[in-house]
Amino acid sequence: MCPAPRVRFAPSPTGHLHVGGARTALFNWLYARSQKGVFVLRIEDTDQERSTAASYAAILEGMRWLGLDWNEGPDVGGDHGPYLQSQRLDIYRQHLEQLAAAGLAYKCFCSAEDLQAREDEVKAAGGVWEGYDGHCRNLTADQIATAEAAGKPYAWRLRTPDEGMTFWYDIILDKLEFQNEVLVDRVIFKADGFPTYQFACVIDDHLMEISHVLRGDDHVSNTPFQLLIYQGLGWKPPKFGHMPMILGPDRKRLSKRHGATSVQEFQKQGILPAAMLNYLSLLGWSPGGNAKEVMTAREIIGKFSLKKVGSSPAAFDYDKLNHINGEHIKALDPGQKVQLALPLLAERGWALDPGWLVHGADSTEAYLGRVLGTLGNRFSSLLTLPDQIGFFFSEDFYVDQEAWTEHVGTEEAGTFLKALAAALEEGLALDQAHPAPAFEEVVRRCAEQQGVKAGQLIHPARVALTGQSRSAGIFDVMELVGLRRTIERLRKAAGSA
Repeated sequence: MCPAPRVRFAPSPTGHLHVGGARTALFNWLYARSQKGVFVLRIEDTDQERSTAASYAAILEGMRWLGLDWNEGPDVGGDHGPYLQSQRLDIYRQHLEQLAAAGLAYKCFCSAEDLQAREDEVKAAGGVWEGYDGHCRNLTADQIATAEAAGKPYAWRLRTPDEGMTFWYDIILDKLEFQNEVLVDRVIFKADGFPTYQFACVIDDHLMEISHVLRGDDHVSNTPFQLLIYQGLGWKPPKFGHMPMILGPDRKRLSKRHGATSVQEFQKQGILPAAMLNYLSLLGWSPGGNAKEVMTAREIIGKFSLKKVGSSPAAFDYDKLNHINGEHIKALDPGQKVQLALPLLAERGWALDPGWLVHGADSTEAYLGRVLGTLGNRFSSLLTLPDQIGFFFSEDFYVDQEAWTEHVGTEEAGTFLKALAAALEEGLALDQAHPAPAFEEVVRRCAEQQGVKAGQLIHPARVALTGQSRSAGIFDVMELVGLRRTIERLRKAAGSA
């Protein structure tokens, strides 16, 4: 039996958790959970200029929001720590010395200015700059000693083979190969004493016993270089799987111009974590067959397989995400919906006024539960919810001007609204709360007295009370708005006709 897989997500704390990184973390997490393996979180913070504590916290916050827990990591510990690369510098130096002793790493004294000058010279002559020209590859011992005596700072580069081929069998992309002669001697240790990503990730993946490296396909060109480091240290490399990038709706690389791109931005837009996880899982993976696309994390884990990860780029569809989010909201039980909506009320200072005399509600939470109950499956977005329920809590609510003009802004509508307000005031006690059937009885009786169908009163009343041409049942609305506020709104609307 094969040992349980060990996978990792290794972000650099240089920004928020981007959806691309979140998808990478998710696929690693799904593979670990589906195979009863281990999911490791490692923070690659060797870029001292760009790494920040705020970004580190934002990444952890984003992962926790998505529900991606890790078995080993900076805050939970484990047998393979430390899990912050900045705390592993001695480990990297030991392995650098091993490569240097074998003649596989060499000192490079080229400054950024030196490299830029030679690049400009090559391009001016019509040549192509490959990234490094091997200037320090064959320095003599005397040349090295002279440079060191002069105090020139130096980095360390990996000496790549001049011939042959480096290849691997990618879990997702099949066999990939690179001619060694096109590989550049990249820096593996910078002059500031910190390792580069290329070097540190190899050391960490080996020492942390990572069995599968699952990452974006923008790392494909890094893999042959990293395989040479494994080879130089005499280590067996893990299995690699490179997932296709995420594109925008226009099939170009996803960026800010397309809209939200970080997990935190989607959270602020009212996307549920379960919906975000669900949607991200479908970016490059398919449950297969006619399987449903709206799934819980448990259901996704049960279906997940690396064999079903595609090799073609996935396009981010904001409309589909919103649809899936709506389906997850609809699936919540009434209590969960109330807890989801309560913060929206708090942000706006909305609460049940004791003076409203609402039938069957004696607290803001109970009232909100009744309000959401009238929406049913129409509650499918946290962004649109305030406009859907604002009229229950405030007199300053959203009004559809087109609906107002059509249904309220006529002389006939004004007459009907005045008559209905009078009928309600006469037929129901103002100092009591009344259920929906009591309102219905008065409305239908008033319609008979006016010699019209009930709908001719209901349509203008609906817009007067809610500001919209569509709402929950009008009698349920009247019950929850309450008699006194209903009469006041009808009269105010009649006066504007």
